[in-house]
Amino acid sequence: MKVMKFPTAADAERWPWAVRGLLGLIVACLAQLLTNVIGPLHAFPVALAFPAVVLSAWYLGMWGGAVCTLAEAVLIRLFLASTQQRFPNRAPDGLRLTVFLTISILLGWAIRRLAQQRTLLRTQDLQKRLLLAQAERQLAEERVRVSEALRGRDEVLNIALEGNGMGLWVLDYERGTSHWSDEMYRIAGRDPGSVEPSFEAWQRWIHPEDMEGVREALARTLEGGQHYHQMYRILWPDGSMRWVESQAKYLRNGDGRVTRVVGVLADVTRRKLTEEAMLRTEKLAVAGRMAAAVAHEINNPLEAVGNLLYLISTAQTTEAVRSQARQALDELMRVSLITQQTLKFHRQPGAPAITRISEVVAEVLSLFRSKLRSAGIATHVRAMREAGVAVMPTEMQQVFANLVSNAIDAMPQGGELVIRLRPSVDWRDGKTPGMRVTISDNGAGMDRATMRRVFEPFFTTKDVTGTGLGLWVVAQLTERRHGDVRVWSTQREGRSGTAFSVFLPYGDVSAEPAVLTPNESSTSASVTTPSSL
Repeated sequence: MKVMKFPTAADAERWPWAVRGLLGLIVACLAQLLTNVIGPLHAFPVALAFPAVVLSAWYLGMWGGAVCTLAEAVLIRLFLASTQQRFPNRAPDGLRLTVFLTISILLGWAIRRLAQQRTLLRTQDLQKRLLLAQAERQLAEERVRVSEALRGRDEVLNIALEGNGMGLWVLDYERGTSHWSDEMYRIAGRDPGSVEPSFEAWQRWIHPEDMEGVREALARTLEGGQHYHQMYRILWPDGSMRWVESQAKYLRNGDGRVTRVVGVLADVTRRKLTEEAMLRTEKLAVAGRMAAAVAHEINNPLEAVGNLLYLISTAQTTEAVRSQARQALDELMRVSLITQQTLKFHRQPGAPAITRISEVVAEVLSLFRSKLRSAGIATHVRAMREAGVAVMPTEMQQVFANLVSNAIDAMPQGGELVIRLRPSVDWRDGKTPGMRVTISDNGAGMDRATMRRVFEPFFTTKDVTGTGLGLWVVAQLTERRHGDVRVWSTQREGRSGTAFSVFLPYGDVSAEPAVLTPNESSTSASVTTPSSL
């Protein structure tokens, strides 16, 4: 059964004004009728008129209240005129009635407006609460969704890291806490959760020789804002050693202070051993090439000595014997000089030494003298304000031997090999000082695809003689000394050639490096022609 709904004041306001006026008139008539019917109300003719006007203004609006007021005024006036009832005060009845009813309608309208405002405020408050509740519900749902998404991503990240043998570590400096993934423990040879995560706990497992480097790298991250990247050794409980590589990025707060460092750790022992084996292999290859060059260089004076000894055995005069003996002695001294140079740069020192790169370059060129001469290559060496750098001489010999050998192979029909040495800075940061060596040739050059892969291991453009490790070794040895190597090349007709730029920082030197004199700096360019080679 359908229940009839009684119309509200809001519904009545939507009715036509004529309907509301008619209803106000009916209310006034009913009020006056009740006043006439009820005897005690005869002494108070406005007793029901006042609430009737107020209710009409409240429920029917201004139109209903105004019509009700006019009707009540007319009916009360007629009622007062037809009876002997009077208001007790002396004021005219009509004026008092009019004022009374006007106040009634205004009071009813005011009460209605106040009620509407109160209702509106209450409705708005309820709407705000509803919106707030809805926003809190959406926020809670979003938090749950984000939490589930983060949990899922963390699981995927952990699976990916564990699948690649990498561990995740976090240093939170604001809260003073640390976090390690389970793979971190396994990389260190420990059971997950066996030790409370902290930097102090981890550094107890670092090899003592690498401890200072790790601390300095972390300090550079915290103070200088550099991203953390370090390769070092750790010790397992059984005493074995593992190589690990750690990389991290930092997070800053509003004040620019590093608050958190997030990084990954990987076991690179196998890669490190492979690199060392490849370095030894290429070193043996370089040694073989240099040995062949030295043998070829020594063979010429030895042949001359043999010929001179034969001439001495058949000489007729003492003067001829002496002259030929002096020539034989000169050739033997040349052989001795080549042998001393070779032995000097193949003695491996235990630590980096202050070395003049121009001396290393000169020794390498002397070993390739015969090959340069037979290929018809003119060599130019220019050194400007040279200073000593802290390097391993044998490593630098290997670096420049590879670059010179490649330059010779690039100019089978002859050409020019230009080597420049000058003070410079590291182009990667513009702050680190050092020496820059540029080795350029006017050979065939390389295309862009070759330049992009030239430092990759086992990549070579030589079908038979190349191992593909030469330039990779150059990059590895240079990086080991915190240096940098770059290459430029072109194959333009008439302007082809290749240039390698090797930067070597001065390093940690206890004394001021030796610097060439001004005269040597300005006129230190030495040009060696094929005939003088």
